[in-house]
Amino acid sequence: MIPKTISILDDLIRAKSKKKNRSMTLLKAPDAKVSNGWYMYVPPCFNESLDIRRTERVIAKKKELVWTQGSWFSFKRGDTLYDTPKAYQVWSEALKYIGLCLQIKAASNVEIFKDNRERFSGSVTFLILIPDKNRIKIIERNEHTMSQDDFVRFLIAGPIGDLKAKIETIINEDRYPNLQYYKSDNRNNGISKSLF
Repeated sequence: MIPKTISILDDLIRAKSKKKNRSMTLLKAPDAKVSNGWYMYVPPCFNESLDIRRTERVIAKKKELVWTQGSWFSFKRGDTLYDTPKAYQVWSEALKYIGLCLQIKAASNVEIFKDNRERFSGSVTFLILIPDKNRIKIIERNEHTMSQDDFVRFLIAGPIGDLKAKIETIINEDRYPNLQYYKSDNRNNGISKSLF
């Protein structure tokens, strides 16, 4: 499912579509209440940010509103996404399930320049948050900036490169606060200590 979704995303970005040219092939079901295999859960309230909209089309000689997909991604400041649909429960219960939270700090939308020939991919700067060790609140651990296109790719398939390393480090530091000690302690005569 994920490779197909990434292929759809790549096609949308390559098409450099005008706002009127929209695809009937969607990145995700607009009413999905589950993550459908995406790395982050993106509820229907973010359809507009993913440029999933109802558009009037003529089908069998009748005008109908149908779901269509564009590539004018527009995540904005304040948008908050979690890695699980369970994050939308009562907060004290939700904190038991949240592993990762992203909160957008600043953003610019995708735009087309120079007589509709060049596509600017926008940008997203987001905070990376995780629950504290007692799971009573989420805490800011880092921030990262990428294009809107790459942010959508991240939501679908997960982090790559330096972002992947950042997130893995953050999560491991939280779960295993003494991990650095085990990595750097060579006094155990070649016997590795267990973290579990």
